[in-house]
Amino acid sequence: MSAINREEFDARLETIEVRMDGRVAAIQGQIAQLIARLDADKELHASRLQQIETSMRETANALAGLKSIFLITAVSTVIAIVLGVAAFNATLLSNMVASFESGKSTAAVQAELKQQAQETAALLNRLQESMAKAERERATSTESRQTRQ
Repeated sequence: MSAINREEFDARLETIEVRMDGRVAAIQGQIAQLIARLDADKELHASRLQQIETSMRETANALAGLKSIFLITAVSTVIAIVLGVAAFNATLLSNMVASFESGKSTAAVQAELKQQAQETAALLNRLQESMAKAERERATSTESRQTRQ
């Protein structure tokens, strides 16, 4: 093998350096493209993140309205139940009072009927006595007529 002289060595080094410069330039171009794509992706992701945040805010606002609707519905339901129970109790009390009043008036009617029955019995006794007296008088008058004849 022959020894290479300095000029050949420098030429080889220069060739290697040119190839390396080309490779480095290609790598730098690829890195620049990668950075550009990353920036574009970053902007796209930022845009999507902004849309998600906006959607979350809208959902939170809608849920706040839903929360108030739920609360109003719950309160209305409780009020309706309380008023229903109160109406049931009022109806029950009204029926109980009506039954009590009916019992009182029935007792008064029964007392009045008892009084009328006693008066009727007394009147019947007087009528029977009166009829018996009239019968006796008729019998005595018939006997007196027969004895006179």
